[in-house]
Amino acid sequence: MMKDQGKLITMKEGYEMMIHMLNSFYEFTGNTDLTDVLSGGEYFGGDQPADSAFWDYWLEARTKLAKEGPLRKSFI
Repeated sequence: MMKDQGKLITMKEGYEMMIHMLNSFYEFTGNTDLTDVLSGGEYFGGDQPADSAFWDYWLEARTKLAKEGPLRKSFI
């Protein structure tokens, strides 16, 4: 896992990153089972997520938020 870069994020940025991460997880897997997300993201042992891909999902979410901004729904 990549070491923490020391960059602090706001609560709002963290929330928006979480939404990007969950959306990417759903798009990649088609899985809507929240228990899979929670069990994969929990730490196993030290500071390694049980599913190591979750750290990559988080980093991708940070990049998406920086490039695309927050996800927004459009209501017709």
